[in-house]
Amino acid sequence: MAAKASLNAPKRTALALAVLSAGIAAPAQANQWLVYTGGDRPNRTFTVIDEDYISPEFNSDTSFKVEATTVFEAPSQPDWSSANYHVDCQRKSLRIDLVQISPRDGALRRGPDVGDHAPANVTEHQILTFACDKGPKKAAQRAQERDANNDPRNFIYMGPMSLPRVVDTAWEKLWTDGKRPTYTSNVSVADQNAQVEKIMKDKQALVAQAGAIADQSQRDADAIAASQKSRKDRMKREKEVAPALEEWIGRSEGEITAAWGRPMTVSDRGPVRLLVYRRTHSETYDAQVGQVGKEAYYEKRENQFHCDLTLEFQRGMLADYVTSGDRCQILWGPR
Repeated sequence: MAAKASLNAPKRTALALAVLSAGIAAPAQANQWLVYTGGDRPNRTFTVIDEDYISPEFNSDTSFKVEATTVFEAPSQPDWSSANYHVDCQRKSLRIDLVQISPRDGALRRGPDVGDHAPANVTEHQILTFACDKGPKKAAQRAQERDANNDPRNFIYMGPMSLPRVVDTAWEKLWTDGKRPTYTSNVSVADQNAQVEKIMKDKQALVAQAGAIADQSQRDADAIAASQKSRKDRMKREKEVAPALEEWIGRSEGEITAAWGRPMTVSDRGPVRLLVYRRTHSETYDAQVGQVGKEAYYEKRENQFHCDLTLEFQRGMLADYVTSGDRCQILWGPR
C-alpha cells in the first residue's frame, strides 16, 4: 500500500515533461495515468492507475473498480505493489483486494485484503477522486481527456506503458537525486519483469473476454427489452385500438395494397418503408339554431373525424403499425 505522504509533488509542468518523455513501445502496454507522486526523500511514492481496467461494479453506476500501482523509494518498502481498489463514490470509501507485492529480495507475493474504509492517505484520496471522475465517462470522452492531458487535479496521462517501465520512470525521470535500492532477490530482474508481463497479458485477455461477454449480455438485454416492448404495445393495441389489424402482421405490402387500395402517402426511411392510410367517420347531431317562446328549432349538422394508420414494412413484410387521430377504434378496430 502507498505510505502516507505530504503534498510536495513537483510543479505540474516539470513533472509532465518528465513523465511524457518516458513513454516507449513495450509489450503489454496500458494507458497509465499518474495520479500522485510525493513524500520526502527517501520515502517518496509514485502511483499510477491503468485506465483500461476502470469498470463499474455490478449493477451500479456510482461504484467502480480501478487497478493502481505504487512505486516506493524507501529500501524498507517493496519495489512496487499493485491492487484492485473498489471505490464507492457515494460513500467516499474504498475496499482493496488482489494485492500483489514485488519485494526487492524475493519473488512476487500476495498481500492482505483491506476492508471498506475512508481514504487513509493522500494516495488513496487521489485514487478515489480519479475513479469517480473517469468511471462514469464514455470511452470517447476519456480519449479526449487523454489527448488534452490538462486535468486541473494534476492527473497526468503517461501514455501506453508497461509496468516495469512505470517503475523505471519513477527513478529515471523523477527521483534522479535518489539511489535505487539494490535488488537482492534470487529471481532475476528479467524473470521478474517477464512474470509481470505475463500477468498483464493474462489480465488483458480477461478484460477482452469480459468485454465480449458484457457486449453480448447487453445485446441479449436489448433484444429482451425490445421483445417485451413489442408484446406490451401489441397487447395495448389489441385492447384499445384495432384487433383486426393484428391479422395483417407478417403480410406483404402487395397483399395489403391489393386489399386496401392505394395508400395516402408512401415513404422510405432506410430499411423501413411506411404506408399511410386514412379513414373518415361522420357523425350527425341535432343542433339548436333558435327558439321562439318555448319552442326550439333544430337542424342536422355533421362532424367528421379521421384516423391515420401508418404501416411499417421491413423486408417487404408488415412489422408494426401505429394509429393517430380520432375514432381509430371505430374506423380500424372491428374485425
